[in-house]
Amino acid sequence: MVLGYLLYEAADLAYNLGRIGYNSVRGTYYWYYGQEYPEVERELRTQEDMEKLTERLTKLEKLLEDKSDAANSKL
Repeated sequence: MVLGYLLYEAADLAYNLGRIGYNSVRGTYYWYYGQEYPEVERELRTQEDMEKLTERLTKLEKLLEDKSDAANSKL
């Protein structure tokens, strides 16, 4: 039972140290080359796309209102 606990703790420690090392190397790489993380770039692209779609929707709503106003004024 104690051996299982020790093995579990050793595996957990190895995983956490590996993860910390990986994140450190990855962060240093992106910092040194002045790049953003791919996750951040993807999020920024998503926000830009949403802004473009919102702008297009606003333009379409305005066109629809203008057409309906023109149709109402002819009646």
